[in-house]
Amino acid sequence: MRFVVNKLKLLKPLSASCLNFGTKKGVYSVTTGIITNARPEVVKDEPRKTKETFRLPFEIIKNGRLHLHFHECNKFNGKFTKFKVLNKNFIALNSLQDVESVFNSKNGAEGRLSPFFQDYVLNNDGFAFQDFTKVCQQQKQVVRAALTYHIKTHNVLVKEEISKTLDKISVCSHEIFDSDIYIRNFLTNVFTRLLIGETLPEDHPDRNALWDLIHLLYQLMDPSIDTPLRNLPFLRFLPIKHGRLFRDAIKTRDRVSRLYFDSQKESYKDGEIRGLVDVCLKIQSNESWLTDDKIKGLMYDTVIAGMSEMMKSIRMLVLLMCHYQDTQSRVHAEIDEVIGSRNDVTATDKDKMPYTVAVIMEMLRYVSQTPLAIPHKCNNDVMLDGYVIEKNSGIFPNIWSIHHDDDVWGDPWCFRPDRFLTDEGSLLPSDHKHRRTLIPFSVGRRRCPGEDFAMSGLFIVFTKMLQKVQFLPPKNEDLPSVDPRDYNNKYPLYLPVFKCRVVPRDES
Repeated sequence: MRFVVNKLKLLKPLSASCLNFGTKKGVYSVTTGIITNARPEVVKDEPRKTKETFRLPFEIIKNGRLHLHFHECNKFNGKFTKFKVLNKNFIALNSLQDVESVFNSKNGAEGRLSPFFQDYVLNNDGFAFQDFTKVCQQQKQVVRAALTYHIKTHNVLVKEEISKTLDKISVCSHEIFDSDIYIRNFLTNVFTRLLIGETLPEDHPDRNALWDLIHLLYQLMDPSIDTPLRNLPFLRFLPIKHGRLFRDAIKTRDRVSRLYFDSQKESYKDGEIRGLVDVCLKIQSNESWLTDDKIKGLMYDTVIAGMSEMMKSIRMLVLLMCHYQDTQSRVHAEIDEVIGSRNDVTATDKDKMPYTVAVIMEMLRYVSQTPLAIPHKCNNDVMLDGYVIEKNSGIFPNIWSIHHDDDVWGDPWCFRPDRFLTDEGSLLPSDHKHRRTLIPFSVGRRRCPGEDFAMSGLFIVFTKMLQKVQFLPPKNEDLPSVDPRDYNNKYPLYLPVFKCRVVPRDES
């Protein structure tokens, strides 16, 4: 029989001064520990629980710096961090091994700790923030089927819309311009066409409704707003910031519903598929569980995840290219060799463009724009190498720490796409340590169902942009830092807004 031996390192305290957190009022208790290699089935003693070793200042949670804090805990005290918020247990898993162990098994850790807006704004009708029920699994299958059905059409409309956007950007040749304006407009057109099959006129009063909804839900997701509302939901009725955000979110949700669902259902004709809403309406005719509200929930999930994450990805790719001109030149050279300056870009081109794909992968690793993913919930007690994670505990997969592990990456704070390439210049095999440790879409049963859809679209956008233009820093102005550690004041990661210059490649 094997025994689990607690090492002194297990309960080694981590001082506040070590992390420069200081002593502040309003702190949460935290526990950290080293996990041994012992298997739960051979541990005959009672499941081990660690002791409280230090306090977590409230400012860390309020300012969205939890992932940085957990990363430090990983280096000093071990592979996981346990802490309490209002007497609720939370665990942050800081290693890929433990994330896969917990999330890939059917052990009850696939639940969700729903944010306030999931229950009170989205009425728990989506699947992304919902507990892993049978209906949630069915919704996920519908989304995967709908995205698979639409992926070829989606790639075509992405190319059409990015070409229109590049034509507009070219007017700003050599001038300083705000890329965010063009990216937002591009994604508005893409997702509107994705949902209902057509774009909205530039002067449509609700053209920005999708972005308005995303902005409000992100504000409600902020821990300083979400935590009070989840524990004291009556605050949503009061004339304070929390109540105003809630009421604005309800109004904006209804605007989106009327524009993208109600009008679409009224004009729906059997056999005519204009967008994802029509795909869902078609499935609804044979699946009674797929109610109108469930379709709206799927629509909200697609918009919240798809638009916001694509926005951040494109923005950071542009900023990185402005900072790393040599990298941009290598992508230009690969595009010229494989596609040329006139030929169309297709999703299959990525199989012949390893460096371009490596740049996208490295951006996703380096930035880690959703650093703690969406927290899971244990619906049962979960054993992890002799430790018990109690039922109803929240679990954060610390993707940030996994993507910046010195032992895996060597130089994690260096933007270096070549780390995903072999010595011969081809992409590393999928079972290579670096490929396996890249998990921007999480792992397990709650892994994002739109991963292939998103990666395909991102490749087309990035390749099409660099086929036509070169991004340059603004003259007489400094670019913001590209280091993601500088953009952690909120959660999910709020990334820099900046201005740059663009030069058509036939002029550069």
